[in-house]
Amino acid sequence: MKLMSLAGGLPHYYNLVLNKLQHEFGVEVVVIVPSGEGATLGAGVFESKSGIEFKVIYAEEYTTYYGKKFFKGLKELILQEKPDVLMVNWPYQLAYVFYPSWYRFLRKHKIALISKEIPFQVPTYQEAISFYVSGGGITENNQQHQKSQSLLAYLKYWMVRESRKRFVNLVDAHINYLDEAKNIHASYGVSPEKVFVTANSPDTDFIAQQYAAIEKAGLPTSHSFRLLHVGRLVKWKQVDLLIHAAVQLKKTFPETELHIVGDGPEMASLKQLVESLGANAYIHFWGGIYDMQELGKITLAAGIYVLAGMGGLSINEAMCFGKPVVCSIADGTEKRLVKEGINGRYFKSGDLSSLVEVISDLFQHPDKIKSMGIASKNIIEEEINIHSVLSNYMEAFKFAIERQNKR
Repeated sequence: MKLMSLAGGLPHYYNLVLNKLQHEFGVEVVVIVPSGEGATLGAGVFESKSGIEFKVIYAEEYTTYYGKKFFKGLKELILQEKPDVLMVNWPYQLAYVFYPSWYRFLRKHKIALISKEIPFQVPTYQEAISFYVSGGGITENNQQHQKSQSLLAYLKYWMVRESRKRFVNLVDAHINYLDEAKNIHASYGVSPEKVFVTANSPDTDFIAQQYAAIEKAGLPTSHSFRLLHVGRLVKWKQVDLLIHAAVQLKKTFPETELHIVGDGPEMASLKQLVESLGANAYIHFWGGIYDMQELGKITLAAGIYVLAGMGGLSINEAMCFGKPVVCSIADGTEKRLVKEGINGRYFKSGDLSSLVEVISDLFQHPDKIKSMGIASKNIIEEEINIHSVLSNYMEAFKFAIERQNKR
């Protein structure tokens, strides 16, 4: 089986997943990425070419007549590589609606088409127009999209809704992380059998190897009152909220610390915030750390992992290292991973007092921190890991190929 994937870049964590898909599941992987700076990759996403074992082809992106990006010369690359499956995500999906010849080309060459998305900010068909005109969804700057009640806005979002309806029914299968995906797609007329809820995961085997190496050298001491954030420093991560929480917690729990791992456009403003709050002594910035063994040492030394805003895979990674998780609304992956009172706690989104209250409760019960951390590691080992996720991917690939062969 040969898979071609269209991607906005090469995030370091996803490279390991594709390596495993190729070597342990027998899938030949080819990834098409922009030859220049990808326009669809989030700010501060760390890309790496190190350790890649699958084929990467660099192609020029261009702006289509409908305003979104697509790749030049893709038909020629498909004819050259002859994939069985083409896996696409936003915004490349739209080409198969606005360039109908593309869809006919894939069908002619018996290539199964798969859509891959989360989709944590996708409304149902019935709610779509009202969702968009009211500014539904948020950007990485933690802002709602512009609200508009104009006739032009209604026409625009009618087209957005109908374009999605067209695309989701063209593809042979959907790979999604959320259980809600089945209901969302069903509202657009998609048969449930075409929707595969895979969850999401980094290469948990690789992380386990790093854990073992750290353990062999001697595990660092865990500090119950040390909070940890790992992720890009963009506004929708709401690290500023976590900083304010740490400052409040320090008043009641003098041992409180906050360690922030990551880089991004908000680094300077977050450091200024810490300075203005007089919190430099106990709030530490590590910068971006992408070596998993080094990140593992930092994680193991913390007591609680906190994701104050949007995110996903950092939860998996913290759980691999046996840490309880405090979060609210992330990207939807948290719903399968974080079980209230079992391996973590939820707080009300964007609510400082709620976040402080939840962490305070854990600080007062160190035994909970320890037991929840053990539960986190068990969930990764027994429920959601790289093997369970990629097995679900394989089911989707086989279903799509079989469906395409019957046409």
